[in-house]
Amino acid sequence: MRRFAGLIVVLLLGFGAAASAAVVERPSPSLNAAAAPMPALSLAMFGPAPALLPATPVPGADFPLVSIPAQALAARLPSAPAAQPHERGPPGARDSDFSSVVAQSVADTVHDWKVPSEEILADHDVILVGESHQSLASVTELARALPGLAKAGVKVLGIEGLKRPNQEAVDAYISGRADVLPAEVLSFSPRRRSAFEALLKTARETGVRVVALGIPLDAWARQVAELAAARTGDPFETFLRSPGEQLYRAQVGYEPGYNEAVAEVYLTRRNQSMASFLADALIEGAKAVALAGQNHVAGADAVTLQLVGDPGRWGSVGTELARLGLRAFSLTLTGGRSVDVDGAQDDRAARPASHALAAKASPDGAPAFQRTGADTGLYHAGGMVPASMVAH
Repeated sequence: MRRFAGLIVVLLLGFGAAASAAVVERPSPSLNAAAAPMPALSLAMFGPAPALLPATPVPGADFPLVSIPAQALAARLPSAPAAQPHERGPPGARDSDFSSVVAQSVADTVHDWKVPSEEILADHDVILVGESHQSLASVTELARALPGLAKAGVKVLGIEGLKRPNQEAVDAYISGRADVLPAEVLSFSPRRRSAFEALLKTARETGVRVVALGIPLDAWARQVAELAAARTGDPFETFLRSPGEQLYRAQVGYEPGYNEAVAEVYLTRRNQSMASFLADALIEGAKAVALAGQNHVAGADAVTLQLVGDPGRWGSVGTELARLGLRAFSLTLTGGRSVDVDGAQDDRAARPASHALAAKASPDGAPAFQRTGADTGLYHAGGMVPASMVAH
């Protein structure tokens, strides 16, 4: 149970480098459907003025919203030591039966981005790419596709892992005012650093602005504590812990008021903030593509998460973009290269329905795109999916 709960913790947090020290980087399953509204964040929140997260009353809400000074968000240090990613190394003999879906077994052959981007962007404003945070393919495929996406009208690339305090440094690099990115900018995913460096380099070369979609996780942890205290009547200090500890507590037991606060903050509010940052970055007529964990992007796998037993309630980035008048296409990405064998196994366990779709769309393991709805689709980046997955 502890291992599974630890897996779900990082599914929600997204990137191991910002999570509790006891947590290893893991993939994010899907979560979708409608969510309750909350005031959106603004790009101006990290400007020179001490802006606040809006505290406008929300229709139907029975709890006070949390306002946090923007400068405090930018400056606050994590409330727990950063997690050190577990280096498992290359696959060994024990992994031979899983080699067909392992990152290292997928050849780095050059292929075209199989997603019909121009067709999708003709009637969508944003393509949301739902990934496993253990996937290298999600990053490298976007780097390969970005020149074509730019020609199709994409002016903005949003990345969940990038944090708002680093936006200025990212802007300086993309615009050419700086030749290198500060080391801390990509610290959210150390095992995928080189892949993200290549992606940002491509964005710089194609003139696509890169937008940070993340807020430091300790700021969300404070919001959980505020909201849980308001809903339960217990002291704020009772709930103020590191993000990993908060999520683990919600996994191992149900506490009325507390579990709902965890889901509201780490799912709904994060979805809303990412949607707001994307919307603020788009000028009239511009398009965007965004990379986020599958937990925030509509897809075939709606994972219960053991928070409150109602995963559909907490929404997705797509539903929040719709509230802002933007239409999103939610694209689940499977296959291709991952950081290691365990990462590929974890993703298969977390997103069985998506991998079953991939097996049917690509029986020979070739890259393939399949539309699953008017606003949803799946892109398999390559590699054989075990036949057993088709039965799920």
